[in-house]
Amino acid sequence: MKRDYKDFTIGITFFFLFSTIFMFGQNETNGSKVDGGWYAYSKNDVQNPCISAAEYARLENEINVNLEKIGLANRPANTALTTSLNWPLRPATGFSQCEYHFIGAYVDQNIAASAVQDYNCENNTYDGHQGTDIAIWPFGFYKMDHSQVEVIAAADGTIVQRADGNFDRNCGSNTLTANSIIIQHADGSYALYWHMKNGSVTSKTVGQTVVAGEYLGVVGSSGSSSGPHLHFEIRTSTATNSYKDPFSGTCNLLNGSSWWATQKPHTNPAVVKVSVNTTDLASPACPTTETPNESDSFTIPFQGAGLAPGYAKFYIFQREATVGTSVDLKILNPDGSTFNSWTYPISTFYKVSYWGFSKVLPTTPGIYTFQATYNGITCSKIFQIQNLLGITTNEPTDLVLYPNPTNDQLHLTGNAVENGIYSLSLMTISGQIIKTERFEIQNNELGKSISVAEFPSGIYFLVVTGPNSKVIKKISKQ
Repeated sequence: MKRDYKDFTIGITFFFLFSTIFMFGQNETNGSKVDGGWYAYSKNDVQNPCISAAEYARLENEINVNLEKIGLANRPANTALTTSLNWPLRPATGFSQCEYHFIGAYVDQNIAASAVQDYNCENNTYDGHQGTDIAIWPFGFYKMDHSQVEVIAAADGTIVQRADGNFDRNCGSNTLTANSIIIQHADGSYALYWHMKNGSVTSKTVGQTVVAGEYLGVVGSSGSSSGPHLHFEIRTSTATNSYKDPFSGTCNLLNGSSWWATQKPHTNPAVVKVSVNTTDLASPACPTTETPNESDSFTIPFQGAGLAPGYAKFYIFQREATVGTSVDLKILNPDGSTFNSWTYPISTFYKVSYWGFSKVLPTTPGIYTFQATYNGITCSKIFQIQNLLGITTNEPTDLVLYPNPTNDQLHLTGNAVENGIYSLSLMTISGQIIKTERFEIQNNELGKSISVAEFPSGIYFLVVTGPNSKVIKKISKQ
């Protein structure tokens, strides 16, 4: 079915009109209020492109000058090679969101003025657009500030242009310079990586080489940008008009085949993120950083701002959800049984949307899971319930875990601990058990060292279960 994206966009090269437009649902699910709707974002257009004609001309000259300097000006293209592109973004180490982006605009295939068409014969583009705009979502400025989504080389090549040190909190069209990298591939083609975060661009310089998957920078909002995103552009020469569309499709008039090693779908429905929140999320106007109001720990009794006593907000963030489908949502007990479950039907197509559900929290201490299953794929978030003293259940009051954060070793010590056989589990933030061990305590003293050196940086939970006690500790691995 052809979708008219104009119904849902007021113009992006990317990101949001950071004052979120709330479209409150009228329905109730399992007796709880549902709020949310379309997540509004602004979009560049032909009058406000992310790279202007003047900047394209400057870039073309800069690249040619640099090619002369590094001795590549007259190097013939190796037509026997064909560049194959990998995805140019990746989550930073420790960042565990299920998905993190949507496509704000594809290459415009219709060269007629005031008419647009993307490679799939739809209109997810703007007039004259020469690249693919990949917006990070939700909370783009929060992601940028915390360097959560990195730009990486889509293919091997040589750096032929580099810019850094430029302001990166732009909200619309301007004449400011973007932080950027341009790479020439062995077949003579070029990839442009645009709008990166100030100070994040690789320290490599013009003339040095990179390999596919190598770090180039962090997604930002520098240059003529309406919010954090990557403008990714492919061309076959230094000439501005040699641009191509890396996506293959019925309406791609620029090239007959895909440049991607694995091409992503044009429309890619998914639950991007789930979260458990102390109150409503807050998305102030661009460029103020958003306040997600998320938490992975709730102390009982709990009272969230604007919520009924004992309730929290459970949010899902969706991309291009299909009308007529539904999302299955559950809150799971520590043993995997269901504490609460409900469904949310999709009745309207939105490019990106969010939905918040006010649900009562469990009161028994332990580690719980909030999950959303859509199209057979589950996105989950674990959270902890603890009592007023912060003790999970019969926890020894003099138990000490150090150092935390740690790089390689954790030490767990305690006195007056009950003797007996104990089990130890190390869990990821998504609830996956990655290390288990059994040990015995004698003489009522605990002294245990735990290696975490082999695991990537991030947040983990350590669960120690004894004869009559259970200890749950949050760990930060650096």
